[in-house]
Amino acid sequence: MIQKLTVALSLMLLLSLVWLVTNFINVQAAPGHIVKDNFAVILSPQSETLGKSAMQSDRVLIGQTDITVTNSYALYFPAIINHLCATGFTYNESIGYNLDIINTEAAWDDCSHGEGVIVAVVDTGVDLDHPDLQANLISGRSFVSGTSSPDDDEGHGTHVAGIVAGVSNNGGIIGVAPNTSLMPVKVLDDQGSGWTYDIAAGVEWAVDNGANVINMSLGSVDDSSTLQAAVDYATNQGALLVAAGGNCGDAFYFLSGCDYQDQPLYPAAYANVLAVASTNSSDNQSSFSNEGSYIEVAAPGSSIYSTYPSGAYATMSGTSMASPHVAGLAALIWSQNSDWTNQEVRAQIRNTAQDLGSSGWDSQFGYGRIDAEAALDSQQTTATPDGFNSALAAAAGEVEAPYKPGEILLKLRSGVTVNNVLDPAKLAEYEVKVAGTIDQIGVMKLTVTAGQEQKVLTELRNSGRVVYAELNYIVTVR
Repeated sequence: MIQKLTVALSLMLLLSLVWLVTNFINVQAAPGHIVKDNFAVILSPQSETLGKSAMQSDRVLIGQTDITVTNSYALYFPAIINHLCATGFTYNESIGYNLDIINTEAAWDDCSHGEGVIVAVVDTGVDLDHPDLQANLISGRSFVSGTSSPDDDEGHGTHVAGIVAGVSNNGGIIGVAPNTSLMPVKVLDDQGSGWTYDIAAGVEWAVDNGANVINMSLGSVDDSSTLQAAVDYATNQGALLVAAGGNCGDAFYFLSGCDYQDQPLYPAAYANVLAVASTNSSDNQSSFSNEGSYIEVAAPGSSIYSTYPSGAYATMSGTSMASPHVAGLAALIWSQNSDWTNQEVRAQIRNTAQDLGSSGWDSQFGYGRIDAEAALDSQQTTATPDGFNSALAAAAGEVEAPYKPGEILLKLRSGVTVNNVLDPAKLAEYEVKVAGTIDQIGVMKLTVTAGQEQKVLTELRNSGRVVYAELNYIVTVR
């Protein structure tokens, strides 16, 4: 009797091993993931059906989403390979609705957590020692005068970074793409303000140093040729740029530095930028969120809980908080589809969004609130639906935005120097000096006598050898 039982158990073991080897061939998984608790579950064909909730047990179940297993027929074997996707992420859902409403947990089940993708956070910097960010941080840079580190001395950039890629350490918060690399690029100071030249330089540096996605939770009401040139350069290098759509949407628009309600914000309004509006926990438009022809999608931006400097956490609102949700989703998509172009990733985000408001595209939500599960589960969609104008049909014209005294941004025609467009007397009179260059887009920063900026601009623009000359306008967090 004992011999027969031994033979039966041996046969069961052999059949189970055959099943295991056969099914490993078809397992879809992200590289670098391991089986939870280092065990794999071998399933019996005679088992009772369990729902998806069974996946949340202490063991990782191999095979399809709806599986069959009973205690009598489940055999556990040490798993010595790392080809299975085990999410294992836990977070306190009571502190934030944002991940649930865009279906991130279901998206993580598709074994894409942002691996192999770099998201540049072009902002006030990032808390380099925050426990929910540190493991994902890579080298960055500061472009703010008087600083040498991309560490955050304001708080905004740290909050944005946590939304993109808060670490999956089962504590604090977790980001949309918890295994994505974060590149901190500091372009705004401790007041949350900066200048178009520094933002442009930061964007250029980020893409030249490997950024796949560039998040810009910042903006200006000025349409800067320098900033647009940097955006176009990064796009042509293959990066996807995502930006806050603006907080000029309600009667208190002036508190956000806007001249009128729904005033367009740049860089969001450029054709090569994916502009993001904000929604709340009820999938309604956030009261502050801009409307406009350039809005492409929406994402949660009201009362978002995320990381904050000194290892802390905070709740903040704005299209600044909506934009990094989209940047994180881009990382998930690109991690799963590494051969896709920036335009293919952008189209997938747009075309899988959950339609809100008027049917199809509308100026409040664009094509709708992003859906991470749909974006990862759906087949590739690249067509642009009707109704969307990625660039502003008619810009408001040059505005009287604040600018940095004593500085001018200049792009000359090929082969031309500053000495060719201003005679020695003018150079001396206005104390014109070249203070910096952004080589990839051919832009110079000139210093001139403070208060003489408009006179120098007139001289330059009248020369006939200038592509453009403009003031160095202010850019702020949004």
